[in-house]
Amino acid sequence: MERDQRVNQTETDYSKRLHLGKRQTAFVGVFLVVVLLFVSTFCMGVVRGASMEPTYLDGQVVLVRRRTPLSPALSRNDVVLLQRDRGEVIIKRIFRLQGEEVKPGYPYLIGPARTRALTDYYEQETASSPEGRTIRYSVPPGYIAVLGDNPSISEDSRYFGPVPIASVLGTVVAAPGPPPIAPDLRSRMTGPAATQ
Repeated sequence: MERDQRVNQTETDYSKRLHLGKRQTAFVGVFLVVVLLFVSTFCMGVVRGASMEPTYLDGQVVLVRRRTPLSPALSRNDVVLLQRDRGEVIIKRIFRLQGEEVKPGYPYLIGPARTRALTDYYEQETASSPEGRTIRYSVPPGYIAVLGDNPSISEDSRYFGPVPIASVLGTVVAAPGPPPIAPDLRSRMTGPAATQ
């Protein structure tokens, strides 16, 4: 009888360990699937330069949702990472989408475009109005116009025209605060050298 109880206890312990092992294996499997989905959907980027200040600072890390055929459609004011010529990756805000009119006023996309001979990159339509003949510019199909948040130093669609939607690598979805400044650096920055 005592032997039967020990056998039953051993079988119960074995069953519990087997059940626990199955649960641990399932947990590890689910964890790996979640990590794989995260890594294939998101990536990290580091902002370089001051063209997106004050929104994003130089050295700040951003979380980017990669562009895939299943990604949501781009919209105005999305902050995106773009692949430029020569492999350079830049961060900019979408100002106008394909087919949207670009007015000649602020942020002066068309004025600088004229001086740089970029107006050919925008769709042009001549319209008659009481003031006379005017030319309307719009972003061509398959392209977007982008701007930096710091217009005084940003090189954006005002300088290189609209960019292909295909060059969008992803959309910024989150960004922690700016990188902290170490206390010893902060004390050095408050001295006379910081004002130069």
